[in-house]
Amino acid sequence: MSRNSIFREAFEVLAEIEAAGGEAYVVGGAVRDYLSGRPVGDIDIASSEPPERIQEIFDKVIPVGVEHGTVIVRYRSESYEVTTYRKEATYSDFRHPDEVTFVRSISDDLARRDFTINAMAMDRHGTIIDPFNGREAVDAKRIEAVGDPVQRFREDPLRMMRAARFHSQLLYTLDKKTEDALKKEASMLRHISIERIAEEMRKLYAGEGYKESLQLLERTSLKQELPILQGMELSTIIPSGRLVSWGELAAFLCLRSPECTPAKFVKQWKLSNRIRREADQLTEAFCTYQEQNAIRPWLVYRLPFELFPSFSRLAAAEGTAQEQKVLSDLHALYEELPIKTLKEAAFQAEDLIAMFPDKKRGPWIADKMKAMEYEIVTGKLKNEYDAIKEWAVSWNPPVND
Repeated sequence: MSRNSIFREAFEVLAEIEAAGGEAYVVGGAVRDYLSGRPVGDIDIASSEPPERIQEIFDKVIPVGVEHGTVIVRYRSESYEVTTYRKEATYSDFRHPDEVTFVRSISDDLARRDFTINAMAMDRHGTIIDPFNGREAVDAKRIEAVGDPVQRFREDPLRMMRAARFHSQLLYTLDKKTEDALKKEASMLRHISIERIAEEMRKLYAGEGYKESLQLLERTSLKQELPILQGMELSTIIPSGRLVSWGELAAFLCLRSPECTPAKFVKQWKLSNRIRREADQLTEAFCTYQEQNAIRPWLVYRLPFELFPSFSRLAAAEGTAQEQKVLSDLHALYEELPIKTLKEAAFQAEDLIAMFPDKKRGPWIADKMKAMEYEIVTGKLKNEYDAIKEWAVSWNPPVND
């Protein structure tokens, strides 16, 4: 796609700010990805104007971080993060600058950024502002810090995980000074909340260069600062295929570590209960798959449909099958299931209760319905009322207490 088609609306935002007397540029990852030929995602903008002025220029503005100079501009149904040019002082908490000073120069603003590939700007005519030779680094597929890498990492140690993540996503190498700084400052990562580290870790495993990036974590000692992974051998944590979601990543690492459970994993990484449920379901399904050495109807029935892609990637990560083959088999068996949920069974709990009116209600009802469900799904019992009733008659219900 051409530059104008990718940035058309963003350039209009720049033009609106310029018409109001300010400066504005597209900055960061959008410029990097455009120059490298990668798909451009979110488009961020840096401007000479303070948030109050941006709110005057545009009708729809969300004040997400005014104290740090950041607002979200809604323009033609798209969102643009607009941040005032700034420079920062020391970082006592290793995350937020102790003081933010707004400046008037785009070059000063770019100087505070993490890596040269992210320290470029583009004006609305497509001209690139590149004071730190970021374009050369993009062409060389090289990750290097802006200025002194030790200083950059001490300002915000999460930048070390970002370096590893870019290494995986972009398939770039780290220059020697930057990698040496990772080794020197790795222990600083313990000052960063695990929630921030988690997102970088997930993206690292989802990148095409995840194997090399996990090796980078090992040789720089960053791995020793990561929950669960720190106690595992490098060969154990490297999957045979990419893992995209936290659910499949947690399941994979728990399958590789006898001491790890999804509950423990989620607690240490401070993830959600939804992720714990996904990891539990994927782990259970994969253990069934291993035991049977095949994908069978009961596995497909029990595994939520939305987790089919995750299960396929998990199987590929374990090296047991090809991702697309597993996904195809799951969908094919799903279409052949006699029922997709228990509600589709021709015989329901009320029918069972009616057959044994004198029996006290209790867990036996759920147990019998689960047994019936299994028989139907596995093809041992037709999903027909009379057939199921005949099957139920042969079963002796529990004696009342």
